[in-house]
Amino acid sequence: MKHPLARVPYPLVCTALGLVLGWVPILLHGPIARKFDVLYIQGSIAVWAYYTARLSIGFWVGITHWPGRWWLRGALCGLLAMLPLGWMALATPGCGFG
Repeated sequence: MKHPLARVPYPLVCTALGLVLGWVPILLHGPIARKFDVLYIQGSIAVWAYYTARLSIGFWVGITHWPGRWWLRGALCGLLAMLPLGWMALATPGCGFG
């Protein structure tokens, strides 16, 4: 008899596990926005950049076999990996839109 999760697609399982386990550091003690505000960085945006990076790790692991063409996979993983860093740049005065 197969385990019920054996029928669920691998990328979906990894994404779900990443989303669930990514909240553990937030619940225990995540970054504090006020600590970034002292550095003249918009702390709330910076903190959500960290949260997004943590929560997306499971998704990155899940898509390492998708899409099949290696040159698409690299670009997609690179884009997703740089997204939270782009938000961190938006939190910094003089960068981005602010």
